[in-house]
Amino acid sequence: MRRRNRKIAFALDTGSSIPGDNGGGGQEMNGDRTGLGSTRLGRIAVAGGKQLLGKINSARKNFPMKIFLLLLGFYTANALATILGQTGDWDVLVAGIVVAAIEGIGMLMYKKPSSSMFSGKLQSFVVFMNFWKAGVCLGLFVDAFKLGS
Repeated sequence: MRRRNRKIAFALDTGSSIPGDNGGGGQEMNGDRTGLGSTRLGRIAVAGGKQLLGKINSARKNFPMKIFLLLLGFYTANALATILGQTGDWDVLVAGIVVAAIEGIGMLMYKKPSSSMFSGKLQSFVVFMNFWKAGVCLGLFVDAFKLGS
């Protein structure tokens, strides 16, 4: 026995309907398969958009504090390069302390999290210190250009 209502399954359902087809390739009336969400590419785009919006919303959390710490790190690097490096006696010691601080914060930020070591407050403190570290690196980078010119 043959089935008369057998429909061809397409790899990419574009949502268009073929005349004479009983809604097999067309959009459903209940609204579940309309717009971009009816294709695999559309579902990927919608999921990617939701994921991007989630990341943007999480980046907006404590945004003023992140900007403040970035600028504070920039100021710290500028102060270290001008005030302590003025005589030339402290250059090696300050460079060692700065490198140790940057590497220590990076180690805490990017190592595998263990459930017992990091609480929520300590983890957010390390994230904030990472923004300060980024400001210090940016400040030293800009100061290197000032010294080269």
